[in-house]
Amino acid sequence: MGFRSEDRTLAQGPSEVTPDATPEVQQVTPAQAAVGSELTVGITGKNFSPGVYVSFSDPSVHVVSTQRTSPNQLEAKLAVSSKATPGKLSLYVSNPASAVAETSFTIASASTPPSEVSPGSNLQPTEPTRESQPSEAGAPEVSKVDPPSVGRGGGTTLKITGKNFAQGAKVVFANPGIQVLDTEFSKTTELKVNLRIAADAPTGTGSLFVVNTDDREAEAQFDVTTATPGKIPTIKSGDTPKQPVSSGGAGTTAASSQTFNVYSLASAIAILQSSGKTKGNLIISGKTLKYQEEGQDVFSIPLSDVQEVQENIVFGVNSGTFHVILKSGKMYNYISSSLRPSDTQKIVSALQTALK
Repeated sequence: MGFRSEDRTLAQGPSEVTPDATPEVQQVTPAQAAVGSELTVGITGKNFSPGVYVSFSDPSVHVVSTQRTSPNQLEAKLAVSSKATPGKLSLYVSNPASAVAETSFTIASASTPPSEVSPGSNLQPTEPTRESQPSEAGAPEVSKVDPPSVGRGGGTTLKITGKNFAQGAKVVFANPGIQVLDTEFSKTTELKVNLRIAADAPTGTGSLFVVNTDDREAEAQFDVTTATPGKIPTIKSGDTPKQPVSSGGAGTTAASSQTFNVYSLASAIAILQSSGKTKGNLIISGKTLKYQEEGQDVFSIPLSDVQEVQENIVFGVNSGTFHVILKSGKMYNYISSSLRPSDTQKIVSALQTALK
Protein backbone atom coordinates (compact mmCIF):
# COMPACT_ATOMS: atom_id res chain seq x y z
CA MET A 1 0.00 0.00 0.00
CA GLY A 2 2.33 2.15 0.95
CA PHE A 3 1.57 6.10 1.19
CA ARG A 4 4.29 7.44 4.06
CA SER A 5 8.04 7.94 5.32
CA GLU A 6 9.99 9.58 8.13
CA ASP A 7 12.99 11.83 7.89
CA ARG A 8 15.56 12.12 10.67
CA THR A 9 18.00 14.79 9.52
CA LEU A 10 21.20 16.38 10.66
CA ALA A 11 21.13 19.88 12.11
CA GLN A 12 21.09 22.48 9.38
CA GLY A 13 24.23 24.48 8.80
CA PRO A 14 25.34 27.32 6.50
CA SER A 15 26.02 24.89 3.63
CA GLU A 16 22.78 22.93 4.02
CA VAL A 17 21.24 21.60 0.79
CA THR A 18 18.13 23.53 -0.28
CA PRO A 19 14.79 21.76 -0.94
CA ASP A 20 14.88 22.66 -4.66
CA ALA A 21 18.38 21.23 -5.26
CA THR A 22 18.37 18.37 -7.78
CA PRO A 23 19.58 15.15 -6.11
CA GLU A 24 21.94 12.69 -7.77
CA VAL A 25 22.12 8.95 -7.09
CA GLN A 26 25.51 7.28 -7.58
CA GLN A 27 25.14 3.98 -5.76
CA VAL A 28 22.50 1.79 -4.12
CA THR A 29 23.62 -0.97 -1.75
CA PRO A 30 22.16 -3.55 -2.19
CA ALA A 31 20.58 -2.81 -5.57
CA GLN A 32 18.04 -5.63 -5.39
CA ALA A 33 15.73 -7.31 -2.91
CA ALA A 34 13.97 -10.64 -2.75
CA VAL A 35 10.22 -11.07 -2.95
CA GLY A 36 8.72 -10.92 0.57
CA SER A 37 11.86 -9.49 2.18
CA GLU A 38 12.46 -6.58 4.54
CA LEU A 39 15.78 -4.77 4.37
CA THR A 40 17.60 -1.45 4.58
CA VAL A 41 19.37 -0.07 1.52
CA GLY A 42 22.10 2.57 1.52
CA ILE A 43 21.91 5.28 -1.16
CA THR A 44 25.02 7.32 -1.95
CA GLY A 45 24.96 10.49 -4.06
CA LYS A 46 24.75 14.22 -3.48
CA ASN A 47 22.35 17.14 -2.93
CA PHE A 48 20.09 15.27 -0.47
CA SER A 49 18.17 17.97 1.42
CA PRO A 50 16.14 17.76 4.63
CA GLY A 51 12.79 16.16 3.78
CA VAL A 52 14.28 14.01 1.02
CA TYR A 53 12.29 10.85 0.35
CA VAL A 54 12.62 7.57 -1.53
CA SER A 55 9.90 5.91 -3.60
CA PHE A 56 9.51 3.18 -6.23
CA SER A 57 7.69 2.79 -9.54
CA ASP A 58 6.09 -0.42 -8.23
CA PRO A 59 3.76 -0.03 -5.19
CA SER A 60 4.63 -3.59 -4.11
CA VAL A 61 7.86 -2.10 -2.71
CA HIS A 62 6.82 -0.16 0.41
CA VAL A 63 9.21 2.45 1.82
CA VAL A 64 8.76 2.10 5.58
CA SER A 65 11.12 4.99 6.39
CA THR A 66 13.78 7.24 4.88
CA GLN A 67 16.73 8.41 7.00
CA ARG A 68 19.06 11.15 5.76
CA THR A 69 22.42 10.64 7.48
CA SER A 70 24.23 13.34 5.46
CA PRO A 71 23.76 15.40 2.28
CA ASN A 72 25.43 12.50 0.46
CA GLN A 73 23.94 9.45 2.16
CA LEU A 74 20.46 8.00 2.74
CA GLU A 75 19.15 4.84 4.34
CA ALA A 76 15.75 3.55 3.24
CA LYS A 77 13.98 0.75 5.05
CA LEU A 78 11.97 -1.35 2.58
CA ALA A 79 9.29 -4.02 2.77
CA VAL A 80 8.76 -5.99 -0.44
CA SER A 81 5.35 -7.61 -0.82
CA SER A 82 5.20 -11.39 -1.07
CA LYS A 83 3.12 -10.80 -4.22
CA ALA A 84 5.74 -8.61 -5.93
CA THR A 85 6.70 -9.62 -9.47
CA PRO A 86 10.44 -10.24 -10.01
CA GLY A 87 12.06 -7.88 -12.49
CA LYS A 88 13.46 -4.38 -13.01
CA LEU A 89 11.82 -1.26 -11.59
CA SER A 90 12.78 2.32 -10.81
CA LEU A 91 13.94 3.78 -7.51
CA TYR A 92 13.29 7.52 -7.15
CA VAL A 93 14.93 10.07 -4.84
CA SER A 94 13.36 13.51 -4.56
CA ASN A 95 13.85 16.59 -2.41
CA PRO A 96 10.66 18.41 -1.33
CA ALA A 97 10.73 20.89 -4.25
CA SER A 98 13.10 19.29 -6.74
CA ALA A 99 13.22 17.18 -9.86
CA VAL A 100 13.44 13.43 -9.31
CA ALA A 101 16.63 11.37 -9.51
CA GLU A 102 16.06 7.88 -10.88
CA THR A 103 18.08 4.67 -10.82
CA SER A 104 17.34 1.00 -11.40
CA PHE A 105 16.43 -1.54 -8.74
CA THR A 106 15.64 -5.24 -9.08
CA ILE A 107 13.08 -7.49 -7.44
CA ALA A 108 14.52 -11.01 -7.40
CA SER A 109 13.11 -14.38 -6.50
CA ALA A 110 13.84 -15.48 -2.94
CA SER A 111 16.65 -17.76 -4.13
CA THR A 112 18.60 -15.01 -5.98
CA PRO A 113 21.47 -13.43 -3.97
CA PRO A 114 21.25 -9.62 -3.71
CA SER A 115 23.51 -7.38 -5.76
CA GLU A 116 25.35 -4.76 -3.76
CA VAL A 117 25.99 -2.03 -6.34
CA SER A 118 23.76 -0.36 -8.90
CA PRO A 119 24.60 -1.26 -12.51
CA GLY A 120 27.08 1.21 -14.02
CA SER A 121 28.33 2.53 -10.68
CA ASN A 122 32.03 3.35 -10.59
CA LEU A 123 32.19 3.50 -6.82
CA GLN A 124 33.50 0.80 -4.51
CA PRO A 125 30.72 -1.09 -2.74
CA THR A 126 30.17 -0.27 0.88
CA GLU A 127 29.41 -2.78 3.58
CA PRO A 128 25.84 -4.04 3.07
CA THR A 129 23.28 -2.89 5.60
CA ARG A 130 21.67 -5.53 7.77
CA GLU A 131 18.21 -6.71 6.91
CA SER A 132 15.39 -6.19 9.39
CA GLN A 133 13.78 -9.23 10.92
CA PRO A 134 10.48 -10.06 9.14
CA SER A 135 8.55 -10.09 12.41
CA GLU A 136 9.47 -6.83 14.15
CA ALA A 137 8.47 -6.30 17.78
CA GLY A 138 5.49 -3.97 18.02
CA ALA A 139 4.38 -4.44 14.40
CA PRO A 140 0.62 -5.00 13.99
CA GLU A 141 -0.70 -8.49 13.30
CA VAL A 142 -4.14 -9.54 12.04
CA SER A 143 -5.52 -12.88 13.23
CA LYS A 144 -9.17 -12.57 12.14
CA VAL A 145 -11.45 -10.41 9.99
CA ASP A 146 -15.17 -10.74 10.72
CA PRO A 147 -16.98 -10.95 8.35
CA PRO A 148 -14.30 -12.12 5.90
CA SER A 149 -16.34 -11.01 2.86
CA VAL A 150 -19.15 -8.68 1.81
CA GLY A 151 -21.42 -8.30 -1.22
CA ARG A 152 -21.21 -5.54 -3.81
CA GLY A 153 -23.47 -2.52 -3.51
CA GLY A 154 -23.87 -2.68 0.25
CA GLY A 155 -21.91 -2.11 3.40
CA THR A 156 -20.89 -3.65 6.68
CA THR A 157 -18.96 -3.13 9.89
CA LEU A 158 -15.80 -5.20 10.11
CA LYS A 159 -14.26 -6.36 13.36
CA ILE A 160 -10.53 -6.88 12.94
CA THR A 161 -8.86 -8.91 15.69
CA GLY A 162 -5.11 -9.18 16.22
CA LYS A 163 -2.46 -7.42 18.28
CA ASN A 164 -0.24 -4.33 18.44
CA PHE A 165 -2.89 -2.04 16.91
CA ALA A 166 -2.07 1.60 17.69
CA GLN A 167 -4.39 4.49 18.46
CA GLY A 168 -4.91 6.23 15.11
CA ALA A 169 -4.31 3.07 13.07
CA LYS A 170 -5.81 3.17 9.57
CA VAL A 171 -7.39 0.39 7.53
CA VAL A 172 -7.02 0.47 3.74
CA PHE A 173 -7.97 -1.93 0.95
CA ALA A 174 -6.37 -2.86 -2.36
CA ASN A 175 -9.85 -3.12 -3.90
CA PRO A 176 -10.72 0.38 -5.25
CA GLY A 177 -14.44 -0.30 -4.84
CA ILE A 178 -14.23 -0.44 -1.02
CA GLN A 179 -14.72 2.87 0.80
CA VAL A 180 -13.70 3.18 4.48
CA LEU A 181 -16.21 5.45 6.22
CA ASP A 182 -14.58 5.43 9.65
CA THR A 183 -12.26 3.36 11.83
CA GLU A 184 -12.81 2.88 15.57
CA PHE A 185 -9.89 1.93 17.81
CA SER A 186 -11.36 -0.21 20.58
CA LYS A 187 -8.16 -1.64 22.05
CA THR A 188 -4.74 -2.83 20.92
CA THR A 189 -6.29 -6.15 19.85
CA GLU A 190 -9.40 -4.88 18.07
CA LEU A 191 -10.49 -2.40 15.39
CA LYS A 192 -13.97 -1.74 14.01
CA VAL A 193 -14.32 -0.42 10.48
CA ASN A 194 -17.46 0.83 8.70
CA LEU A 195 -17.36 0.11 4.96
CA ARG A 196 -19.34 0.92 1.85
CA ILE A 197 -18.84 -1.24 -1.25
CA ALA A 198 -19.56 0.15 -4.71
CA ALA A 199 -22.11 -1.65 -6.88
CA ASP A 200 -19.41 -2.18 -9.53
CA ALA A 201 -16.58 -3.09 -7.15
CA PRO A 202 -14.26 -5.82 -8.52
CA THR A 203 -15.15 -9.20 -7.04
CA GLY A 204 -12.70 -11.72 -5.65
CA THR A 205 -10.00 -11.86 -2.99
CA GLY A 206 -7.96 -8.74 -2.26
CA SER A 207 -5.73 -7.38 0.47
CA LEU A 208 -6.70 -5.51 3.61
CA PHE A 209 -3.98 -3.51 5.37
CA VAL A 210 -3.83 -2.28 8.97
CA VAL A 211 -1.33 0.59 9.09
CA ASN A 212 -0.11 1.96 12.42
CA THR A 213 0.94 5.58 12.84
CA ASP A 214 4.63 4.54 12.64
CA ASP A 215 3.93 3.14 9.12
CA ARG A 216 4.30 -0.52 10.13
CA GLU A 217 1.52 -2.58 8.64
CA ALA A 218 -0.16 -5.98 8.61
CA GLU A 219 -1.91 -7.60 5.65
CA ALA A 220 -4.94 -9.91 5.55
CA GLN A 221 -7.35 -11.18 2.89
CA PHE A 222 -10.82 -9.77 2.30
CA ASP A 223 -13.34 -10.87 -0.34
CA VAL A 224 -15.95 -8.95 -2.32
CA THR A 225 -18.72 -11.19 -3.65
CA THR A 226 -21.85 -10.89 -5.78
CA ALA A 227 -23.97 -12.02 -2.82
CA THR A 228 -27.00 -10.04 -1.63
CA PRO A 229 -25.73 -6.70 -0.30
CA GLY A 230 -25.84 -6.05 3.39
CA LYS A 231 -27.21 -2.97 5.08
CA ILE A 232 -25.24 0.18 4.41
CA PRO A 233 -23.87 1.45 7.73
CA THR A 234 -24.99 4.79 9.08
CA ILE A 235 -22.54 7.54 8.18
CA LYS A 236 -21.53 9.94 10.91
CA SER A 237 -22.01 13.63 10.10
CA GLY A 238 -18.28 14.17 9.74
CA ASP A 239 -18.04 11.31 7.23
CA THR A 240 -20.67 12.49 4.75
CA PRO A 241 -19.10 12.38 1.26
CA LYS A 242 -18.71 15.80 -0.33
CA GLN A 243 -20.86 16.65 -3.34
CA PRO A 244 -19.22 16.25 -6.74
CA VAL A 245 -17.52 19.29 -8.24
CA SER A 246 -17.71 19.82 -12.00
CA SER A 247 -14.38 19.07 -13.60
CA GLY A 248 -15.08 21.10 -16.72
CA GLY A 249 -14.14 18.25 -19.01
CA ALA A 250 -11.08 17.25 -16.99
CA GLY A 251 -12.73 14.15 -15.56
CA THR A 252 -15.97 12.39 -14.70
CA THR A 253 -18.16 12.55 -11.60
CA ALA A 254 -20.43 10.11 -9.76
CA ALA A 255 -22.78 10.43 -6.80
CA SER A 256 -19.99 10.23 -4.21
CA SER A 257 -16.79 10.30 -6.26
CA GLN A 258 -14.89 12.31 -8.83
CA THR A 259 -12.39 10.97 -11.35
CA PHE A 260 -9.82 13.13 -13.14
CA ASN A 261 -7.77 11.95 -16.09
CA VAL A 262 -4.17 13.12 -15.60
CA TYR A 263 -0.58 12.52 -16.55
CA SER A 264 1.78 11.72 -13.67
CA LEU A 265 5.03 13.65 -14.10
CA ALA A 266 8.54 12.99 -12.85
CA SER A 267 8.81 16.75 -12.13
CA ALA A 268 6.93 20.00 -12.65
CA ILE A 269 8.62 20.53 -16.04
CA ALA A 270 8.54 16.93 -17.28
CA ILE A 271 5.61 17.75 -19.58
CA LEU A 272 8.10 19.66 -21.72
CA GLN A 273 10.01 16.45 -22.33
CA SER A 274 9.13 13.59 -24.68
CA SER A 275 9.19 11.11 -21.78
CA GLY A 276 8.69 11.19 -18.04
CA LYS A 277 4.88 11.18 -17.93
CA THR A 278 2.38 8.38 -17.35
CA LYS A 279 -1.39 8.49 -17.79
CA GLY A 280 -3.61 7.64 -14.85
CA ASN A 281 -6.63 8.70 -12.79
CA LEU A 282 -6.90 10.81 -9.64
CA ILE A 283 -10.04 9.78 -7.76
CA ILE A 284 -11.81 11.52 -4.87
CA SER A 285 -14.09 8.94 -3.27
CA GLY A 286 -15.80 10.06 -0.08
CA LYS A 287 -12.93 11.04 2.23
CA THR A 288 -10.29 9.16 0.26
CA LEU A 289 -7.88 10.27 -2.47
CA LYS A 290 -6.55 7.63 -4.86
CA TYR A 291 -4.21 7.62 -7.83
CA GLN A 292 -4.49 4.68 -10.23
CA GLU A 293 -2.52 3.56 -13.28
CA GLU A 294 -3.88 0.78 -15.46
CA GLY A 295 -6.55 0.06 -12.84
CA GLN A 296 -3.99 -0.47 -10.05
CA ASP A 297 -3.71 1.80 -7.00
CA VAL A 298 -0.41 3.70 -6.80
CA PHE A 299 -1.66 5.21 -3.55
CA SER A 300 -4.97 5.34 -1.67
CA ILE A 301 -5.01 7.60 1.39
CA PRO A 302 -7.44 9.53 3.59
CA LEU A 303 -7.83 13.15 2.53
CA SER A 304 -6.62 14.07 6.01
CA ASP A 305 -3.17 12.74 5.00
CA VAL A 306 -2.85 15.32 2.20
CA GLN A 307 -0.79 18.35 3.21
CA GLU A 308 -1.08 20.53 0.10
CA VAL A 309 -2.51 20.73 -3.43
CA GLN A 310 -1.19 23.65 -5.49
CA GLU A 311 -0.33 24.60 -9.06
CA ASN A 312 3.40 24.58 -9.88
CA ILE A 313 5.05 27.95 -10.49
CA VAL A 314 8.35 27.58 -12.35
CA PHE A 315 10.55 30.68 -12.62
CA GLY A 316 7.55 32.86 -11.81
CA VAL A 317 5.37 31.30 -14.52
CA ASN A 318 2.42 28.93 -14.02
CA SER A 319 3.62 25.68 -15.62
CA GLY A 320 0.10 24.30 -16.12
CA THR A 321 0.99 21.43 -13.77
CA PHE A 322 0.19 20.87 -10.12
CA HIS A 323 1.50 18.92 -7.16
CA VAL A 324 0.03 16.88 -4.31
CA ILE A 325 2.18 16.79 -1.16
CA LEU A 326 1.39 14.19 1.50
CA LYS A 327 2.02 14.75 5.21
CA SER A 328 4.69 12.03 4.93
CA GLY A 329 6.67 14.45 2.72
CA LYS A 330 6.09 12.63 -0.57
CA MET A 331 5.23 14.82 -3.55
CA TYR A 332 3.50 13.87 -6.81
CA ASN A 333 3.28 16.09 -9.91
CA TYR A 334 0.38 15.94 -12.39
CA ILE A 335 -1.21 17.69 -15.36
CA SER A 336 -4.68 17.27 -16.87
CA SER A 337 -4.64 14.68 -19.66
CA SER A 338 -6.11 17.35 -21.96
CA LEU A 339 -2.92 19.39 -21.37
CA ARG A 340 -5.14 22.46 -21.00
CA PRO A 341 -4.16 24.75 -18.08
CA SER A 342 -7.85 25.58 -17.50
CA ASP A 343 -8.62 21.89 -16.87
CA THR A 344 -5.64 21.60 -14.53
CA GLN A 345 -6.96 24.59 -12.58
CA LYS A 346 -10.38 22.92 -12.27
CA ILE A 347 -8.80 19.73 -10.94
CA VAL A 348 -6.80 21.72 -8.37
CA SER A 349 -9.96 23.60 -7.34
CA ALA A 350 -11.90 20.34 -6.91
CA LEU A 351 -9.12 18.77 -4.81
CA GLN A 352 -8.79 21.88 -2.63
CA THR A 353 -12.56 21.92 -2.10
CA ALA A 354 -12.54 18.26 -1.04
CA LEU A 355 -9.76 18.99 1.48
CA LYS A 356 -11.76 21.71 3.25
